[in-house]
Amino acid sequence: MPRAVTVVHAAVNRPHRNPYRLAYAAARAHLAGPHYSDMLRRAGLSVHHSRPNLGARALVDAGVFLHGTAQEIAAGLAEYGRAGVDEVVVNVAGVYSDHGREDAVRDLRDILTACCEAES
Repeated sequence: MPRAVTVVHAAVNRPHRNPYRLAYAAARAHLAGPHYSDMLRRAGLSVHHSRPNLGARALVDAGVFLHGTAQEIAAGLAEYGRAGVDEVVVNVAGVYSDHGREDAVRDLRDILTACCEAES
């Protein structure tokens, strides 16, 4: 059986961050693609490629874009494993795009630390 790998966009909730803006920064090119919007609609999200900003809102509201404390994000990532995903790629592109490399690295470090603590 092939391995299942998924990319999960995430951002730690910090002051002066808007999760909808971060989701849009991370996924706007995908959300503008008819094929991607179709996939999300088949999964139950209300999206349309002509309105990627609303698609970003749907990603956050549905929990597809993980946002919260590092511990909450770690818990969300663990759900993918319980669902049968073999490998999860944590993508903080929205943070990188809006807040820069240092903030993106800080989010990754905090999320991965929380994942390690949750496994202990």
